[in-house]
Amino acid sequence: MSKRKRSEESGDRAAKRPVQERKQHLYLLLDDWERGYSVRRLDADAFDSDADTDLPPKWFTEPPLARIEAPHVRSWNFVSHGTKIFAMKAKEASPAIPAFDTHTLSLTICPWPSCHADYVIPLFVSVGGKLFLFLEDQTEYLGDPPSYNSKAPWSWTIINSPLPFHNARLTCYALHPDGRTLYVSAGGRQRDRSGTFSFDAERLEWTHHGDWLLPFDGQAYFDAELEAWVGLCGKRDSAGYLCSCDVPPVAAEFTGPPSWKLGKDKLFSKESELHRSAKLVYMGDSKFCLVESLFDEDDRGPTTVDHDDHYPQRRRRVLRMTTFGLKYNKAGNLQIMLRPGQAQACMMFKRPHDFTESSIASSEPLAFWI
Repeated sequence: MSKRKRSEESGDRAAKRPVQERKQHLYLLLDDWERGYSVRRLDADAFDSDADTDLPPKWFTEPPLARIEAPHVRSWNFVSHGTKIFAMKAKEASPAIPAFDTHTLSLTICPWPSCHADYVIPLFVSVGGKLFLFLEDQTEYLGDPPSYNSKAPWSWTIINSPLPFHNARLTCYALHPDGRTLYVSAGGRQRDRSGTFSFDAERLEWTHHGDWLLPFDGQAYFDAELEAWVGLCGKRDSAGYLCSCDVPPVAAEFTGPPSWKLGKDKLFSKESELHRSAKLVYMGDSKFCLVESLFDEDDRGPTTVDHDDHYPQRRRRVLRMTTFGLKYNKAGNLQIMLRPGQAQACMMFKRPHDFTESSIASSEPLAFWI
């Protein structure tokens, strides 16, 4: 066989070889450093799949992937966009935004938008390839970063259009499967009025869909296998359960509330003295990860006084992480698939400060699937 023939066959085999996708991981942002936050990366494939009961917590022993130096204050807001994790802080305290790239392990500096977001926590969401910042009187989005050799600045674009709802009354949000439309449920600008709205990231316009709310608490995710949004249930009597919801049509300006189903399995109890908060993370291919934050039951810190209320200061935090799949059973009910895919990990860390719970940067675990 000639060298040319062997070369051509080798090239054909290389062309047919599938491109290996970069493996994704679970990234955690922990306030376990006295000067800021630590970035931890976990391999979900290494979680224990044989555990039939809750695993005992283990301390993080490996050094963190990276650290972000920052004061531990409530005004921090971490958000993922593409492969980066942005550490949004009040503009007066930080002239720029550090953005950590989880793939290149590099740190980029991004300028702050022009608005002042100190009086209310803004909504940061990645929609249609852009990172949006939503405030009640102004919206901005971050453009693509300039090339390495470019002298052009990385900048934000202002949309002078007020939101049709109050940031403080936002209950949940979900990205439509078209990738460009964001649905938000929140209180409207008229007193005691609530509703669901959608934002088109290309037309940069809001649409009001009705005076009803989606059934979620926080962020929900579209699952193509279930053909529905999935998230933690926001109904008061269904806390700790998952629910799925039909996706309403984008074109309709006014629609009735979509039908939704409550999951059969209770994942956590808000009534527990140890429970602090929980976040659902979508891992793709109908696989999810629940990250629950708890007090360590063996941590009984000294009692302090804050606003005339006595409570124990507990520094140790436990993160209980469970991966699972979802399906509809024969009765059409949403339930967790016990096998395959269900696995657990339980890690513990210690906060280096005695701030009260109201001073924590976020009310939920800071977890991202990237």
